[in-house]
Amino acid sequence: MSTRMTRFNEAQALERVVNAAHEVQAASVALQQHFSPDGDAQPPMLKLVRFEAAILELSTARADFDALFTFGQLSPMPA
Repeated sequence: MSTRMTRFNEAQALERVVNAAHEVQAASVALQQHFSPDGDAQPPMLKLVRFEAAILELSTARADFDALFTFGQLSPMPA
């Protein structure tokens, strides 16, 4: 693989991690809006699922990023 293609793959992998981290942050903020100081609130299921999906994507993106630098290859990107 050429150096140019390697750098391109590294940039894509890093961008995926950054985007996933932003989504985790946004999902976390959305969840926080449903919690009251007294602890009574129940967040909507959709917001919990969004947060869980964001965490999973971040975990996968970080693992792929690590694999790229360890082994020089990425797993296929999700659609």
